[in-house]
Amino acid sequence: MVHNWDIVGHQQQLLGLEKDLRDGNVAHAYLFSGPKQSGKFRVARAFAGILQCPNGFCGVCKDCRAVLAGTHPDTLFVKDEGESIKIDEVRELIRKTHLTRQGKVRVILIENVERMPPEAQNSFLKTLEEPPEGTLFLLTTNHIDQVLLTVQSRVRHIPFSTVDDAVLRQYLVKEFGERPEMDEAIVMAQGRPGLAITLIREPVAFDRHKALYNQIETFLKRNDLVQKFQFVEAIEQEDGEVELFLDSLTRYLRKLVFEYMKMPRHALTGRFSLEDLVNLFEFLEKSRYLIDRNVNRKLVLENLMLLTEKN
Repeated sequence: MVHNWDIVGHQQQLLGLEKDLRDGNVAHAYLFSGPKQSGKFRVARAFAGILQCPNGFCGVCKDCRAVLAGTHPDTLFVKDEGESIKIDEVRELIRKTHLTRQGKVRVILIENVERMPPEAQNSFLKTLEEPPEGTLFLLTTNHIDQVLLTVQSRVRHIPFSTVDDAVLRQYLVKEFGERPEMDEAIVMAQGRPGLAITLIREPVAFDRHKALYNQIETFLKRNDLVQKFQFVEAIEQEDGEVELFLDSLTRYLRKLVFEYMKMPRHALTGRFSLEDLVNLFEFLEKSRYLIDRNVNRKLVLENLMLLTEKN
């Protein structure tokens, strides 16, 4: 690598971006898609730093420090704060792209562009088709299917996937040294470096993930709809708890499917068939979609819990 990306994995994607830089073939807009916390936003920010830094993202000059701090005058960050991006916000963003820039390029970095409803994406489309000279867009998305095809057709799409556990472990050992909880944190992270780092750095987060995982195991072993609905009411009121629960349930269902396919008899086969697990997983993904679209979270989660009740 020519540049110091400081990224875990994603070598193919980084080599492709370096080739664009080397060949003078940088697109006016990129869309980085892939799982949450897989590293795509970090790559986008590093790419912005490379474009702004006279030394290729050295990490120490004023431009690099400003990009990393989110204060660079020619680098506009639209971070994901959990809210949808309204059409008025898009219009204000478009207005800012026409302001005089201080350097040779203005970079607009939008985290999770799918937060724009369709009408906002359509409003953004004209600027994406014909951006002001010297303006470059770096977009990320956790859900490529929620990005309009017309938007996708105006960008250079770079897909990201999860990172191999061995690569992730090598990075974590280098950064934090050997930890007793490291292997379990890697399993919890499911190939997502951002989550793995959080679990190692924050013991409270690690303990909460583990507790939710154990709670799910209890829920699937027996019928107790009252307890399940009480659980939903508790997590629905806490920031971040619903997302943690859905992550833990995803991980547990993947483990179960793998075990069902490997074992002739499993402790839960008396309650759930493999088809039941697949249906539950599909409804889980549908639940994520509905929650992302601001459908009543409590109602969505209660419907999900109903599928864990068996006669």
